[in-house]
Amino acid sequence: MSAASEPQQAQQSRLRRNRGVAAICVLAFGWAMVMQSLGWAQTSYFAFVKALGDGTAQIDKYQWETRDKSWINGHFFSVKAPGLPIVMTPVYELLKLSGAEGISRSAAAHARHHGAKLWTYKALNISAYGFNLQRARAVPYQLEVQAPLVWALGLFGSLLPALGLLFLIRSISERIRPGYGTAAALTLGMSTMVMVFAGQFFGHILAALLAFGAFALMMRERRGPPRLWMVALAGLIAGLAVTVEYPMAVAGAVVGVYAVLRGDLLAGENRVWQLLRRAGSYSIGVLVGIIPVLAYNQWAFGSPTTMSYSNAVANQGFSGHATLGLNSGGFFGIGVPDPLASLELLFAPRGILTITPVVLVGLYGVWLLRDRGYKAEVRTIFAVVALFFIYDSGYWLPFGGGSPGPRFLIATLPFLALGFTEAWRKIPATTLVLSACGFVLMTTASLTYPLVGAGNLFEWRQRALDNTFQHTVFTAFGFGNGWMTMIPVLAAFAAAIWLGARATGPLAVRADTRLALGALAVWLVLATALSRLLGERHSFAGLPDRVNHAGIPISVVFAALVVALVALFLARRAERLASQGPQLQDQQGSAPLSAES
Repeated sequence: MSAASEPQQAQQSRLRRNRGVAAICVLAFGWAMVMQSLGWAQTSYFAFVKALGDGTAQIDKYQWETRDKSWINGHFFSVKAPGLPIVMTPVYELLKLSGAEGISRSAAAHARHHGAKLWTYKALNISAYGFNLQRARAVPYQLEVQAPLVWALGLFGSLLPALGLLFLIRSISERIRPGYGTAAALTLGMSTMVMVFAGQFFGHILAALLAFGAFALMMRERRGPPRLWMVALAGLIAGLAVTVEYPMAVAGAVVGVYAVLRGDLLAGENRVWQLLRRAGSYSIGVLVGIIPVLAYNQWAFGSPTTMSYSNAVANQGFSGHATLGLNSGGFFGIGVPDPLASLELLFAPRGILTITPVVLVGLYGVWLLRDRGYKAEVRTIFAVVALFFIYDSGYWLPFGGGSPGPRFLIATLPFLALGFTEAWRKIPATTLVLSACGFVLMTTASLTYPLVGAGNLFEWRQRALDNTFQHTVFTAFGFGNGWMTMIPVLAAFAAAIWLGARATGPLAVRADTRLALGALAVWLVLATALSRLLGERHSFAGLPDRVNHAGIPISVVFAALVVALVALFLARRAERLASQGPQLQDQQGSAPLSAES
């Protein structure tokens, strides 16, 4: 390498890095423009936040706003873990001081005046409000005027953690395979359920960030000298993840095993002592991390072991708590894994491989990491994925109710995202077309009707045809919620893709084009036929009459197919143009890029 070329290559490296950072930020800007309508989970979290702002854990004042609630010791409580509401309460109080409540009310009124009504909680009838007509009219209006305020909380509670998660994935992926970090991060953010839930006031993204953050910290520690403070810090982060979402205990346990069983220490003379020290450090960190849960339980319920899911309301009736025990079966609703539910989690119309097929190449990419010296990490990732899948297969409501996919598996996605790095290198064409399919489906869900519940996925197509989308910031200014308000959002997503492509450079897609077309054909059969045959009847806890998921609209599948083929064509063209000019370089500018490089 000549001395003159070194500054040039350093400049190119900085340019790629800046483009990658810009791509992720522009994607987050696109997320932020969408102001989603509310569902039970968001209203439960918001009721929790408002109650904490009032100085209590009881949501009695707000209990008719949500059905995700429990009845304990004569009072109503949110069933949600306290982590996200605790973090969001100071934000909520600051927003109130800044006049956000009045702004939210004005924005909702302005939107309604110009014909936009999707914020209205219209899915429930009078029976959901204790058969009280006055309440049935008042509560949806109250939710509507609060929706912009919930959106603002979501920017802090979901979108910022999603942004941090993508940057973390990019950083780690760049160390694993330089040049592919941006592609891996954007795949996670645009072609998986992160696309939908980055803009929803749920705890999933924050919990996933914390759980994966603990794993990332231990990856760093294991590649340097043993440092017990880092092991303890990883335990603390894992414990905080449990404080945000209780099922994160599964990920925390697996990461704990990974933290303790460090290979070079197992070969030493004092290995037992080293194992005990590391196990103790991690355990102490976890205990400190779950202190907020224990303290909240003691304060709210009078016992540190009483969980918010205890006595969850199954049927509201006239009182709001007519029937309890929604999660009483098994261990808080988790029983023996159901094989049929497992199949539906994978291949049903909302199955994770149906709606986001790139997850499969993520698994393949994780397997490829074994050859890069990441065997312990591969075992850890597969263990996290397998245990979460088993847990979700045994839960009474595997898809989590209103969700465009199995949202309880979101915690596994950042772990799988490390596999996107190798997948983009090894099978770039296949990764590209499957990413495109997931992007189209998740974007369609996010912009039309993300929280479908037991409804029909054909709502996605119908709302697009009716020119009725989710609200955006432009809706609040009186521009309605039609196609015109979607153009800036779609433009932001397109800009993120363009910047990501520029940051990554041409890919050697020719080598696996046939595989890509074959994978696209298989997915097409799955999305149009197999998923419809399977359905989701077994995933609604013996209530098949409440499920109407006939399949993904053919028009949406066709749009995904077209986008995937166009993306492949453009990638082939970029590869050909690069090969005709200067020699096609890899991401470091030092060797030709190929599927085997």
